[in-house]
Amino acid sequence: MMNKLIFLSAIAVSVLMMHSCGPSKSVSFNITQPAEITMPPDVNTLLLVDRTKFSNEMVNILEGILTGEMPADDRIAAQEAMMRLKGKLDMSPRYNVKIHPDRLIGNNVTAVFPEALKWNVIEQLCAKYQAEAVVALEVFDSNFIITNGSRIKKKHVGEGKEKKEVEYTEYYAQGVGKIKMGIRTYYPKDRQIVDQQFVDRSNSWEAAGTNPSDALRVLITKSAANKQLAGMVGDAYAYKISPMPVRISRDFYSKGKDSPDVAQGSRFADVAQWKEAIDVWKKGLSSANEKDAGRLAYNIAVANEVIGEYGTALHWAQEAYTKYGNKLGREYVPIIQSRIEEEKRLQQQMK
Repeated sequence: MMNKLIFLSAIAVSVLMMHSCGPSKSVSFNITQPAEITMPPDVNTLLLVDRTKFSNEMVNILEGILTGEMPADDRIAAQEAMMRLKGKLDMSPRYNVKIHPDRLIGNNVTAVFPEALKWNVIEQLCAKYQAEAVVALEVFDSNFIITNGSRIKKKHVGEGKEKKEVEYTEYYAQGVGKIKMGIRTYYPKDRQIVDQQFVDRSNSWEAAGTNPSDALRVLITKSAANKQLAGMVGDAYAYKISPMPVRISRDFYSKGKDSPDVAQGSRFADVAQWKEAIDVWKKGLSSANEKDAGRLAYNIAVANEVIGEYGTALHWAQEAYTKYGNKLGREYVPIIQSRIEEEKRLQQQMK
């Protein structure tokens, strides 16, 4: 028993030492993330088109009978995907976005891409809405499975001395939903399909009650589940085709063992005075020991990334490791290199 206590104490001390040696503050800041797909530079306005209507209306009715949903549910979910996609794209500095009000024919029961829209149709749509590209939702396939059961749980009843723990039966219902959407992006100037891919999302929901009927009654409906998942698809595709704002965070050192400049600079960083923090951290390098100098150099790298000086940030991350042996500097180098490449792609996409 004593050996076990000694072992656990040693682990605790090691963890505390590791924590005290590592960065103890973090900063969060916004960047613009480049899109996965680089659109042609002259595309300024996108037209979103819902092409998920079946060619035979009886297919819609049959689909509703087989899946237990109203024929309008998929249409509402598809509209949600379009609205969420537009909402996300409106946050981007890259595009003006419009939605075609009519639902076009395209979807099919096999959940594969239909024949592409004719280029003369795409050209007519772009001319009418003064758009340079069309993003068409062309496949919509959904599934929702409900399972239920019961489990024994415990709860406390009574008060004071009469309080006791009792077991009871809880009934639950679980819904598992999945949506798959096929999206094509048309660029009529070169008659090119810039992108064609499936985007899918899945999720599960659970509800509980005192009996099976209660649990099923409060469980999310297939229609509501489809709408949620469709919104997720819309959000996800926005990041694929457009530069988007995202928030990232970086850790930095708040104090040094023998260098007060680490802490003084971190106080400037606390109030977003990053250039002042850099000046303090640079000043401290000449008198700091190797370990604290590594921390100072690492902090200077982080500060330069925050203010958008990525090349300088890379230099100081490299300096932190090669000159002072700071291991976090070595780990930070590929992160900054990746940010530099992303910035090049972003500038290309924003032209």
